[in-house]
Amino acid sequence: MEGEMETRTRRQLATGAAALMLIALGASLLVACGGSSDGGGTPQTIEITPVAESGTTVEAKVGDTVVVSLEANETTGYEWSFTAGDTFTVVSSEYVPDENAGDLMGAGGTQVVTLEVTKAGSSDLTGTYRQSWATPSPDAQPDFSMTVSSTE
Repeated sequence: MEGEMETRTRRQLATGAAALMLIALGASLLVACGGSSDGGGTPQTIEITPVAESGTTVEAKVGDTVVVSLEANETTGYEWSFTAGDTFTVVSSEYVPDENAGDLMGAGGTQVVTLEVTKAGSSDLTGTYRQSWATPSPDAQPDFSMTVSSTE
């Protein structure tokens, strides 16, 4: 009898944990799509994860923070440089090595760019991923572009 109760309790815990994971996944997808769980004027942090895709549009409000994650590999000499639109500012841009890579040579990571929405409107964040010593071609296009569309 005691073994049956223990098995039943474990099953209930596993089912509850799975339900919580699904709720968390749904909430993170809503946030990644630019949704806001706050109907009021409280500033939100909108995370575009795991890796942002070029062409993404984020809906935000003035005062919101948008955190964008992009693949990067600092060990190759490549680095991201960004141009901000006129409706937000780039607050920070930080390279974060992959924590699972240990001491592996050439292991990549993530460039985490934090934006603060400063006024209503729509503008683009563009980024180029180049080695600093390489001269880009005159007709080079950005390697990443996303639109931040904001309201008051």
